[in-house]
Amino acid sequence: MSTAVLENQASVAAEIISVLSAGVIVAPPKNLFLEISAPNLGGYFRLELTDLDDSEIEKGRLVVKARIDTNAQIIVTLLGESSTDGFQTNSISFGFENPERTAESDFRKATLRAAFSLATQARLASPGLSLDLWFRLNEPLREVSEMLKLRQTMYRLMVIERATGRRFEIPPVISDQDMNAIRFLYYAITERAFEWPLDDVFTFFRTASKDMAILLEEADKFSNFRDVGLQHQSLFGVEIPLGLGAIIIIDKHIEDFDQVLEELRKDDGRTVAVRVRSRIGVVRYTMREAPCLPDKAWNADVQMLIDMDEQLDAALTQRYHALAAATLAGLSDDQKAAITARPEIGEAFLIDDATMENA
Repeated sequence: MSTAVLENQASVAAEIISVLSAGVIVAPPKNLFLEISAPNLGGYFRLELTDLDDSEIEKGRLVVKARIDTNAQIIVTLLGESSTDGFQTNSISFGFENPERTAESDFRKATLRAAFSLATQARLASPGLSLDLWFRLNEPLREVSEMLKLRQTMYRLMVIERATGRRFEIPPVISDQDMNAIRFLYYAITERAFEWPLDDVFTFFRTASKDMAILLEEADKFSNFRDVGLQHQSLFGVEIPLGLGAIIIIDKHIEDFDQVLEELRKDDGRTVAVRVRSRIGVVRYTMREAPCLPDKAWNADVQMLIDMDEQLDAALTQRYHALAAATLAGLSDDQKAAITARPEIGEAFLIDDATMENA
């Protein structure tokens, strides 16, 4: 099973709230900019215009393109009427294009689109084109949630790329295995020490000797099992070295302990597999030698997008609360209690480490 993190590239229609100035003057896009702001989210985007297609202006269609970064563009389609006063805009839609998929481009696009959808109102302006209007992008909350998930994934990839000095070729669909690798590498780089779910058995290899048998007997006296060694993680088929690190299996159980001990006591230099699992399904990693982000990892433009994180999450939560309130409107107290009662789903679905899951 794979996890899709593709962004829907189709154009998304926006609702125009008010028009301050929409008599667009058709002019070459030289030294012209598209300014987009979402005041309640702290977002302001000043994008250089790259193209203005007026070939269908008489049919009521004008297309403006602006550069998001060196790899991606936003496409703004203005629909309206052409007159002697210019092009009068009645509706707009947004789309995106990029010849190559990169973490930063996808992060920027996802942030833009989420901001459009979650802003109480957003402003689109281009003084050079006499364009100035307020709009709201009406996208389903499910789509907005997916945009924020994509944004988080691409931000983590940006962190990994910046810390390791690598640039990854991102596939159209990111597999579950690579999604887990992205999370793991992100925590190794940013947290250094963190807990991780362990659903399977961890296998360590030891050389059969009497001394090693004694060490294993001593290790079995403790509740946790600790091992130190060089760590690495594969992402998109690329091995990322993480340096010397410690692994601690919490509340350990050594499988076939007596048999493993007997194999080690043979003292014949063979390699013996020691299989260890966690009774509570948790392993703790400490990776002090993992790559680090540089002191100034991001330019001001990217940092502004990163800093929108809390506002975007708060806005999405507010929208869900409003939806829930609308769903309960008109119901009696007993009916509300029946709908909102917490279901008994069992321990298998509980998240032990909410901080890690929501990072």
